[in-house]
Amino acid sequence: MSGDAAPPPATTPAGPDLSGVRARYLEHILTPDARIAWNVIVEALDDGIAPGRLYLEVLTPAMVEVGRLWETAQIGVAQEHLATQITQSVLARLAPSLELQVAQAPRLALVSGTPRELHGIGARMVADFLEAAGWDVLLLGPDAPQEEIVALAQQRAPDVVALSTSLSFNLLSAGRTFAALRAHCSPVPLLVAGGRAYEDDAGRAQLMGADVFAADPETLIAELAARLPPAAAR
Repeated sequence: MSGDAAPPPATTPAGPDLSGVRARYLEHILTPDARIAWNVIVEALDDGIAPGRLYLEVLTPAMVEVGRLWETAQIGVAQEHLATQITQSVLARLAPSLELQVAQAPRLALVSGTPRELHGIGARMVADFLEAAGWDVLLLGPDAPQEEIVALAQQRAPDVVALSTSLSFNLLSAGRTFAALRAHCSPVPLLVAGGRAYEDDAGRAQLMGADVFAADPETLIAELAARLPPAAAR
């Protein structure tokens, strides 16, 4: 897209290695112990670690590891669900601390899990980063039906529709949803793909019909700032 781009948001500052924090957090969401897991995050905040870094370098890789353990049958469904619920709670408590540049006139994003996708953490993280950057966000969560995503996009005319896909067998569902959005929305929103199903391959996201692939929420914010001109007031 062309036009004067808004200045990019401040990036998450570099700092100490967080591998120890990540290992401790993972340990306690697998135990599971929600109180100690949250205390690990609080201690990192008290040490001056930016909330954005905790999203990207602790919570995200910890949940990727939980997914790997579940997919390889090293943990059961109940343990995976408990770890997910703890992280959902952590996100709810951590989100108000995110500090990104706020747009003068907010744009609208529709964020959803791909149809049949039961994992909602990725979509939630994207929504949190967008809101922190001043966007208005409609978050549908996991496993939203394709027809509901398209109908809401038609009704609200978002600037962006972002679909999060964690499992590779849901990629075709993402492709069908992107195609339906292109066919039935006018104007067509910017279509964003994300999630570990793409294995960091932007070409795979393009094959599914996405305009943009974002490996993480911070990258998405910068990409949208570069692609979209400043919003007019709604």
